[in-house]
Amino acid sequence: MPDSEDPKQVNNNDLRNAQFGGGFINAENVNAGRIGGDIWNIFFGQQTTPVGNPARPKNERILLAAVKQEVTSRLRQSLHNAVLINLGKESQPQQVKRPWDAEIKIGLKPAVPLPETTTIVEVFDSPDIAGKLLILGAPGSGKTTTQLELAQVLVNRAEEQFDYPIPVLFNLSSWKDNRQPITDWLVAELKSKYGVSKKLGQEWADNYQLLPLLDGLNELEPQRQELCVQAINQFLAGETRPFYLVVCSRSEEYRNYITQLQLNSAIYLEPLTNNQICDYLTSINSIELWSTISSDLDLLELVKIPLLLSITVLASQKLSFEEWQHLNSTADEIQYLLDAYIGRMLARDLNSRAYLNNKTPNTRKTRMWLVWLAGQMQREYKTEFLIEEIQPSWLKNQASKILYKVLLSLIIGISIGIIFKLLYQRSIIGIIVGIILGITYWLPSQKVVIIKTISLSELNKRKLLIGLAVGIGVVIFPSSLSWILLQRHQGQIYIIIIGIMFPLLTGLLLGQPDKSIEKNIIPNQDIWQSVHNAFLSALIIGTPIGLFVAIIHIPTEGGISGITFGLIFGLVAGGDATIQHFILRLILYFNGYIPWNYARFLDYCTERMLLQRVGGRYRFIHKLLQDHFAQMDFKRD
Repeated sequence: MPDSEDPKQVNNNDLRNAQFGGGFINAENVNAGRIGGDIWNIFFGQQTTPVGNPARPKNERILLAAVKQEVTSRLRQSLHNAVLINLGKESQPQQVKRPWDAEIKIGLKPAVPLPETTTIVEVFDSPDIAGKLLILGAPGSGKTTTQLELAQVLVNRAEEQFDYPIPVLFNLSSWKDNRQPITDWLVAELKSKYGVSKKLGQEWADNYQLLPLLDGLNELEPQRQELCVQAINQFLAGETRPFYLVVCSRSEEYRNYITQLQLNSAIYLEPLTNNQICDYLTSINSIELWSTISSDLDLLELVKIPLLLSITVLASQKLSFEEWQHLNSTADEIQYLLDAYIGRMLARDLNSRAYLNNKTPNTRKTRMWLVWLAGQMQREYKTEFLIEEIQPSWLKNQASKILYKVLLSLIIGISIGIIFKLLYQRSIIGIIVGIILGITYWLPSQKVVIIKTISLSELNKRKLLIGLAVGIGVVIFPSSLSWILLQRHQGQIYIIIIGIMFPLLTGLLLGQPDKSIEKNIIPNQDIWQSVHNAFLSALIIGTPIGLFVAIIHIPTEGGISGITFGLIFGLVAGGDATIQHFILRLILYFNGYIPWNYARFLDYCTERMLLQRVGGRYRFIHKLLQDHFAQMDFKRD
């Protein structure tokens, strides 16, 4: 069919076409000016605008706003939105085990098709389910999208009703410890994903203020999936069990478990019917496509999966239906379809906002970098990726690992050496001592640890006392002893006072625990936050000490003292993590695993409908596509 005859074929307007998800990417997602403004907000403070009933506490309304933005963004970028059909649902109560049901009663429960007009919200609210639901389906059947549609309604409900629990999306692939209770994991995820302090998260969990929506059960390592089911059941039976809980899983994996979830019921998302497919393709003027598909029973069966129907429509220009029809298995048909989709998305004539006037990466490099990323995510059982989460474990060959540790130790060591040079006026000794410290402290480093938040609000008594003890033991006591015994009083008074100021400033700088909700709004946000912390620490510590020494002693030494103490705290409070991340990115770039500007490349892939982006987090447009890239061979120059 010619391009002009098919208004739904992929063109430059697809990213704004509501039929295909309502705008996959826009100026809010990829825009250099917006990102610059967001970096400014990170350095000078940014506040998520709360939403919902003012009677609800502000922190809850901030979390609600973050979840609302996530749900809206992911639905807008979902390929399932290409098929605007209310999916068929079948009630399957035999897939769950309610604690009060007898075994024989459960075994006799039949699967019952629900009326075609039944929505997921009606299922959730039905008296026999009462908000505790399992959603099952085949790969690409729309489980996650159905859960997101439910979340959208529940968010609106929580906005109106100030006492309704806050729906929050969690992916079970991040449950790494078999012994970790689900409650503890939820609190940790709230901290990791939304910046909610553990104290506040625990308070919400204990007071039944969360409505967990759990996805990705089947994305755990196969041997751990049933252990996770058991952990969820313990959560449902515990003192802090939620009023509502929704779990999504692939039906094939779930049916192999011996343990069943103790929810009230389950639904299975049925494949599309022939009439639904025909009506949909007719509505978008793809009658010729329907004619081709309907003539082959194997292809017709394949596109009954909503995701694959969406991909077929989007990739139709790259498909050779004759070649597709002669493949031997369903797996081969899916692989061929995904290859065609990737080829079509990369071949589209699109004015990239991510690269603006810069040259976009070629198809070969784009595939290569996505293959490497998918492989890393697959090895770590991840479905979401943050640039700042790149760790030394991503370096696969021994030479790269050695190079990373050597560079890190040298750079940190030389930095410490400069500090010693300023402090003791001994350049050679300072650099030697610095390198030794760098090697002994950072050489064994196996992980980049980022300090996300430093607060100046109020003193933390415990840390203040520790700071005072350090100041007295390391600075005040030796200086006083030298003054008394050796009568070397020159400079000792200001050193003693620095020893008092040092822990006081430490308490002010590091004392207040984080109670805010800080969502990642741009790529690499945590690294920018580390840079911010390093500069802030250097400024807050270095300036008053430098001014003090300059006033009571010698102006030159005041500047040296300020710079010295500023460098010390800048290195400890974020500088070292920034250096570690930079070295990792540098090695990965020169090895050909990633481009120089990683965020811009990932935004480009989002424009190409290969990735989704929510804030600073990226995920493949669907797990099937991630698995497909991960199976490819990584080939570089």
